[in-house]
Amino acid sequence: ASISLLPSSPLPLPFLSHTHSPCHCLLLQPGFIPSPFDSRDFPSSEKGSRMECSACCCGQENEEEGQEEERARHHLFHSTRTDTFRLDFSTALEYILCIRTCRAARNYAAMNGLYCCVPCKPRYRRLVDNIYPRAINEGLINMQMQKLTFYAISHPEKLERIGEYLVQRMARDLARLRFVQVKIAVEAMDQLLEACHSSPSLVQFTENHLRMVQKLLESNIPAMEQLATTSFVKFSNMEENSPSYHRQYDFFISKFSQMCHSSHDEQWKAMRCAGLRGLRGVVWKSVTDGLHPTIWERQHMDKIVPSILFNLHEGEAEEGSGHECVLSSRNVFSTLDDDNERDRDDPHALSDLCLRELMGKATFGSMRAVMDPLLKHLDLHKKWQPPPNFAIALFKAILYSIQTQNSYFVIQELINHLDTMASSNAKIRIGIATVLSSIVNIAGTSIGPLLLSIFNSLLKHLRTSVEFQQSSYCPNKEDETTYQETLINAMGDFANALPDYQKVEMMMFTVGNIPSLSASNECKSSDAFLQHVLVKTLLKVATKYRTAYLATVFTDSFLATLLRLSMAADPQVRLNTLYIFHTLLDRHDNISCLSHLGYELDVSELQLTVEKCSRADQMFIRKHTNHLLTTLYKCVLKEGEGAELIERLDAIQCILCLLCIEVGYDEMLLELFRLSLTLQDYALDMTQKISDEKRMRVNNMVAKFLNLSSQLMALPSLCQHVQQVVAKRASRGPALMNLVQDVVEREEEEEEERRRLTVAEMNEQSGMIFDRAVIVECLKAAGKDWSRVMIPLSCLTPLTPSTSAPLSPNGFEDEDGCRGRGERREVDADSLDLSFDSSPPDSPVRSARRNTTLFSLAPHKGSTGLPISLQDLRTKVNTPLDAVEEEKRVMEITSNVVEQLRSRPFEDISDDICVHNEEGDIVRTVSRLLARNSESVRMSEMGRTGGSRPKDIFNIQLPPSYIY
Repeated sequence: ASISLLPSSPLPLPFLSHTHSPCHCLLLQPGFIPSPFDSRDFPSSEKGSRMECSACCCGQENEEEGQEEERARHHLFHSTRTDTFRLDFSTALEYILCIRTCRAARNYAAMNGLYCCVPCKPRYRRLVDNIYPRAINEGLINMQMQKLTFYAISHPEKLERIGEYLVQRMARDLARLRFVQVKIAVEAMDQLLEACHSSPSLVQFTENHLRMVQKLLESNIPAMEQLATTSFVKFSNMEENSPSYHRQYDFFISKFSQMCHSSHDEQWKAMRCAGLRGLRGVVWKSVTDGLHPTIWERQHMDKIVPSILFNLHEGEAEEGSGHECVLSSRNVFSTLDDDNERDRDDPHALSDLCLRELMGKATFGSMRAVMDPLLKHLDLHKKWQPPPNFAIALFKAILYSIQTQNSYFVIQELINHLDTMASSNAKIRIGIATVLSSIVNIAGTSIGPLLLSIFNSLLKHLRTSVEFQQSSYCPNKEDETTYQETLINAMGDFANALPDYQKVEMMMFTVGNIPSLSASNECKSSDAFLQHVLVKTLLKVATKYRTAYLATVFTDSFLATLLRLSMAADPQVRLNTLYIFHTLLDRHDNISCLSHLGYELDVSELQLTVEKCSRADQMFIRKHTNHLLTTLYKCVLKEGEGAELIERLDAIQCILCLLCIEVGYDEMLLELFRLSLTLQDYALDMTQKISDEKRMRVNNMVAKFLNLSSQLMALPSLCQHVQQVVAKRASRGPALMNLVQDVVEREEEEEEERRRLTVAEMNEQSGMIFDRAVIVECLKAAGKDWSRVMIPLSCLTPLTPSTSAPLSPNGFEDEDGCRGRGERREVDADSLDLSFDSSPPDSPVRSARRNTTLFSLAPHKGSTGLPISLQDLRTKVNTPLDAVEEEKRVMEITSNVVEQLRSRPFEDISDDICVHNEEGDIVRTVSRLLARNSESVRMSEMGRTGGSRPKDIFNIQLPPSYIY
């Protein structure tokens, strides 16, 4: 390379400008020689001391564009300056130094700030400088920005240097408070970031961009902080093809969280919105790509979650406590640019959107990192205080944002937090339980995996609260009662969200936790109250269950526990148990019409839903009829006096009506008639020490049930008899027994006839009570089996065969304290069945077969127990039945049988019966005939010769017809 020397006189400026100088030179002061270079880098030309510029020393990029301009300038220079003289090499360096390598000079100039003219700068710097306007009130020059963008796309290796130079200029302008130039630099960085999103140098450029954003955030100028936030949000929307493992967002999380708590500045609302948008951008950027650094660490969530919640409940406090802080449902995966104006200016709405996005992007493993600071924030800001509207709205937003299968995790975390706050104030626990009750139905069936665990935790809290309430350390028992009610409601709502089979499991689990009380056993003082609370819990769960088949829910243990609870000492426990029967027996929503049923002349006006009883329900109710009806009879006997008598009798009457409707086949209806007539006999028995009010109430209950059942059975004669008795009682009976209020007494009646009778006089007056004989005649005329109606309930025998499994004796036990657990349970003569049934289980003969016993275990004196001849059998069948004698005879036979079973071994009893009934042992005779004539015996005898068995199969003599 050669160097062209110029005279020592100063040259005019046009020769040093960009438009007149053909080369990009470095202007130096005379006598100055840069230290990095020496004379060896610039050898003299072989043509002489004159050194001409044969090539641009600074590496001009666009040579084709400037060739013609260069020739014109050289011609102008040599033609106008004819007095060119020659100098030696050392003198020439005092004026102009042409650098052969552009990179070395450019780096040295950049280090020492020696660029003092436009021609000496690299092209990318000149392009960056050109985007700035000359006037301060003008903005970014779009045409020059397009040139810079095209250059950055065409030369991706220059992108990093462009970013560095922009950050350098932005920092200088920010220090000099030139905010217009700062905004131009930020805008240029954003446009380059968007245009060069697929550049291989994008990772290095984004580092410069984040460095620029950080410098703006560190300025503590609100306008610059908002500008930096907007730029960061645009960066977070960009998708990167290559990962950046070394990038960290710790500074941005801390700064944006600080902006979310801004309150002293005049623009605090705008600052909070900017901070929330920045946190949104951090979450979006770190979650969309798994290769980026994670934010689900505890130190990050402890800053992000409280910042969001702070703006959420601050907005609620401004708009009023009754304002619902959760907005309508929206797409939580929308981009960060499509927010409406309301979300941009309202921190409350924006924080709600941030929370939904944060929970929507959280995986199952990272949800705990979000829930821990959330619960801690609610504790510190006392958001559990009743009514916990903010906490309810918050958890609803969370459950609606996360995946459905992860909902049970939120429920479990809330219950665990309740465990942590078990020793805190009752109001805090009430708030947590209220939130749990409000959100548990949103979780749906996702809580199935931890069903018993969650329900057991709730029962444990309930038991702990009951024990604490009964102790002397409880400061406020009313709050504890409210807390218990809230837990019960939570368990009811919890059961409502489960499928039916899990509701049955919950009821079984609750029943297993109910303590069994007895007067002979010592128990804790809180057991009685705990029994009351758990029965209420069971009732709440039962109301959420719809029964399909009775045998599904009324298992032996469950039914035995309910029957035991219906005889409990606590009247409220007995009443709640009856309500449990109501909700489990009612399968067609008839309970609203039957709960307080009056006397209806036309039952069809009630619009009851009646369906035919299924085969499975018939088998179930036939098995447990005796236990159900006996318990109902004892419930009536156990009820005392007072204002609550009407409510309890209405509950018993409702059970009778439900049994009539739900399992109303003929045998069950006849058993219900027997129970009704037995209750009437109990109410009219003057030897019973009960009040007249209870007698009249029981008679009214019997009348209303018979009126309903007779109309459902469509028996006109029985309906007429019931209406006659009711009308007679309305006109002549006590005033409390007047079920027909519009009866007008006839004036022609005598004074004695118009006088109302007392309860004691009703037996003596005809037509005042329901006649058992008239009811039997009505049933006989309708073709019903009336024989069992004549037998009172006290000598009732169950309909089930003796092979059926009875209820557990320990499960069904009276709680009146008449006997303890250690005493031997007396055998009830009414519940003993000594008959058998040889029909198959699914045979229609078995379903229609009555439990008729032909002979007894204990024969009569002088008899074998079985009719000897056909004439004796006819005589026995045609003999008219005397109810009283029949009852005495059955009771005597039963007592003898029970006494023998208790005092004698079973083998001796069997031998005696066999001896007495040898002649009439039908079973043995039939078995012997079947064994003798069976096909197996005949086939075994076939082929024998002389009665001897052949040695092998080859010696068997087959009949001739078998031989071919």
